[in-house]
Amino acid sequence: MAVYKSKYRELKFYVDGELHAFSSGSFSTNDAKVIAVLDGLTDAKRVDEPKTEEVAPKPKAPAKKKSSGK
Repeated sequence: MAVYKSKYRELKFYVDGELHAFSSGSFSTNDAKVIAVLDGLTDAKRVDEPKTEEVAPKPKAPAKKKSSGK
């Protein structure tokens, strides 16, 4: 489900001639056509996109013991 926020509480937009509106500055949908239109609006920002996961660095191998040269 795509969730969008807008600074305008009642932002309205059309998709294929059908009127859609934000309610209290929020709008959610699963419709790909609506998502495509919302992605193009400058007054709407998608807020559900997962943040990029940071890759944790690999743990370092334990230090090798040096043999004593006795």
